[in-house]
Amino acid sequence: MLGQCDDLGGGVFKKRLGKNLYRSIVIAKGGRFWVYEYLYAKKDRDNIGSEELVEFRRLAKAYETLREQQVIELIQSKSWMEICYEQKA
Repeated sequence: MLGQCDDLGGGVFKKRLGKNLYRSIVIAKGGRFWVYEYLYAKKDRDNIGSEELVEFRRLAKAYETLREQQVIELIQSKSWMEICYEQKA
């Protein structure tokens, strides 16, 4: 949340990556899990379309219903890849 991102509403964010050369559509799962759902180069397209945004918001609502165990299972089955995990000491 402290990085450069735009809140697109409905649990969907656009995050700037790689010295502002790339974009990612990030879906928040209840503020606890962040799912990098779609990555693209800024040179290839400026923004996602309004219909795409509607679909990403629907996906965000679906992700909100996932229980922690379901997220763990998605990671273990390699359907999702965990790219950062901070454990408390």
